[in-house]
Amino acid sequence: MTSFIDTHCHLDKLDSTPQEAVNEAKDADVQQMITISVDETSFDFVSDAVQEFAEVYGSVGMHPHDASDFNQSSEKRIRKLAQTQDKLIAIGETGLDYHYMNSSFEEQQHAFRSQLQIAVDLNLPVVLHSREAETDTVRILQEIPVPSLGVAHSFTSSLKMARSLVDLGWYLGINGIVTFKNAENLREVVRWLPLDRLLLETDSPFLAPVPFRGKPNKPAHIPVIAAFIAELRKISIEELSEQTSQNAHCLFRI
Repeated sequence: MTSFIDTHCHLDKLDSTPQEAVNEAKDADVQQMITISVDETSFDFVSDAVQEFAEVYGSVGMHPHDASDFNQSSEKRIRKLAQTQDKLIAIGETGLDYHYMNSSFEEQQHAFRSQLQIAVDLNLPVVLHSREAETDTVRILQEIPVPSLGVAHSFTSSLKMARSLVDLGWYLGINGIVTFKNAENLREVVRWLPLDRLLLETDSPFLAPVPFRGKPNKPAHIPVIAAFIAELRKISIEELSEQTSQNAHCLFRI
């Protein structure tokens, strides 16, 4: 018997309603999911969703794309929501994205450091976004170590960074990208990754796995990703299901 957890999705961005997504996920043996906020607009959705659906947990934070909007008010909102709602179980997604540069280096690093400090103060894990910013990401994580650790979501960085994060005790979130034809570097990381550091995610509605690439992603696609990884690792899908669910429970305390 298999049971999965989607550790990173955006239920507010799906074509379907949250209720439809939850029902479809449960039919696919995805029993729990974590919906992630990226900006102040999504704070309220995540806060409401975790109260409405028993299967849904949430993370509250500001994406590096929106770091230019991060200020004392948003910092206070993140802190208050995470303090007052038990089902908001992480801070993020936060981090650095040097690909699009929607916010400056300085704005991104300030917002990242501030949210890491919230996680430290509240003893919560972090949902990390890092793209083309390996050196600065690892440096800042070493400057502000988070006791409750975190997950590098949608991991596509180098094996060197993977090793650095695992050495810090962190987890890597693997999604449909691992099934893409041009993702051999990521598959190398997944073959190496200790199984007790692996988390499954969809990043719905983005990054649908093969054979759904080009279509909207959804939490119900977790078993497709899991089956691919199980084959890649030469283990049973039951073993992968059990270990990744245990990992999610351990990190997020759900």
